[in-house]
Amino acid sequence: MRIQRVNRGRNHWYVDTDTDTKVPGVTTINGNGLPKPALLNWAGDATAEYAVDHWDELAKLPTSERLKRIRGGRYEKRDAAANKGSEIHGLAERLTAGERVTIPDALTGYVQSCVRFLDDFDLRALHVEAVVYSETRRHVGTLDLIGDVLLPDMPQYDHILRRDDGYSRGLFDWKTGKSGIFGDVALQLSPYRFSESLILPDGEVIDMPEVDFCAGIHLRADDYSFVPLECGEDQYRDFLYVKEVARIVGGLRDLVGEPIVAPTASAYVLAKTNEDESEGVPF
Repeated sequence: MRIQRVNRGRNHWYVDTDTDTKVPGVTTINGNGLPKPALLNWAGDATAEYAVDHWDELAKLPTSERLKRIRGGRYEKRDAAANKGSEIHGLAERLTAGERVTIPDALTGYVQSCVRFLDDFDLRALHVEAVVYSETRRHVGTLDLIGDVLLPDMPQYDHILRRDDGYSRGLFDWKTGKSGIFGDVALQLSPYRFSESLILPDGEVIDMPEVDFCAGIHLRADDYSFVPLECGEDQYRDFLYVKEVARIVGGLRDLVGEPIVAPTASAYVLAKTNEDESEGVPF
């Protein structure tokens, strides 16, 4: 299986070039197969906030246009957060590679937090924004970072392997949302960790490197949090269950056939009687 990532604006997908078929991405699989009840509350809150924040402006619009704007309000907020997150991800990627960056004023705090993390743990990047995939399990994705870090000498980290040079190798994901690191990130990183192949920038395919642990890096304007995650075989198995749920959900429409028409159906017409009643009369 040879994988190609196809980018179209903010969207992307993956194609198996041997068969010219799409291969499901890890993020899409989790989105389609993992319930996220918190999103229901967020959607209601975001819609209400938009209506209140734009109350006077909306009052001047026709009712139908007002309704349209309120319905779409939550997407404006979502897209703004997504664009901000993508920009921070891009800056973090370049900083990890040792590049100099020009920082927009609104993102200065996030970049300073990223630099602080890189310095605090003396991170040595190995793979950045690399596509990884499993041919046997048919899933693919783009990881943020694999790198070596110096962990503090504390009992709660004793289970994480220290290599001969004292560093530990981790699979990391940058997060920039307000809410921090959720447990479902483990179902994102575990399929990356247990993928079989990684594609280098020059297109060469290598075996997926082994890592000692996984973690999310939550960047904020005032600081960062480095949060370890359980991403072992149990979590990978859970992801595969989610993948099956996503497959089932995606195929539900295919379970519904065409309506059955009776082969000898009688036709009826309505006729008005003297009693001003309607009854079915064979035609």
